[in-house]
Amino acid sequence: MKRVLTGIIAIPLVVGIVYYGSPLLFLVFVAAVALAAVYEYFTMIDRVGINGFPIPAMLLSFLLLLSFYFDGRFMAEWGLLAGLTLFGAWFLQEDNIKVAIDQIAYTLFGILYIAGFGGYYLMIRKLENGHALIFFLFLIIWLSDIAAYYWGKNFGKKSLAPVVSPKKTVEGSIAGVGGSLLAGTIAGLWFLDHISMVHCLLVALICGIIGQVGDLAESLLKRHVDVKDSSDFLPGHGGVLDRIDGLLFAGPAFYCYFKLVL
Repeated sequence: MKRVLTGIIAIPLVVGIVYYGSPLLFLVFVAAVALAAVYEYFTMIDRVGINGFPIPAMLLSFLLLLSFYFDGRFMAEWGLLAGLTLFGAWFLQEDNIKVAIDQIAYTLFGILYIAGFGGYYLMIRKLENGHALIFFLFLIIWLSDIAAYYWGKNFGKKSLAPVVSPKKTVEGSIAGVGGSLLAGTIAGLWFLDHISMVHCLLVALICGIIGQVGDLAESLLKRHVDVKDSSDFLPGHGGVLDRIDGLLFAGPAFYCYFKLVL
């Protein structure tokens, strides 16, 4: 029930910002979600003794999102700034040289994993009919998650990736793909009539599968630090990172498909 009630509150808010919010408001929304996820990421890695540099990481994450907002115009400059900032942060702290590379690498990974992938949504939003494309992506991942969760919980028998995520099942994964294809069908018939049904279904299939890979990627991180959820921020859903793990991988895949094929 907590899971359902959180969705009832959050989904209209998210859809409203995507459809009716200004580009600047959408940037603020993406930045807020990304920075919350970055904070959760550093809370998790701290459990295995990697402190990282959370404050510089959050600043760099926001600047990376700004670069995406301006169509990647300052990406080269951001790379230089990131290198100087992360090495500078360690030199100012100069704590334990044996874990210096770990701290820098984990910090950079967290930035690229969350803000680097999340930034693609800012570019998708600027495409023609971008708000509908983002809603399409959300629909793909949401229906995939719902189908995989409930089908796997009730009918799942064969484990999909027992080492990474013991509760995920092959049956649930197949149902998740079915949910993604349902999303492609709904979008093609309802609000993406300017895109052929074939492309809607292909995008749904590709992003649905890659979204599940993103889910497993976060499960690997949680297994590594031995936590069930990234946080308890969203009742019934875990943390922010738990809710966007599939979207983080699906966004870049969708953008590349759109630019290379459509």
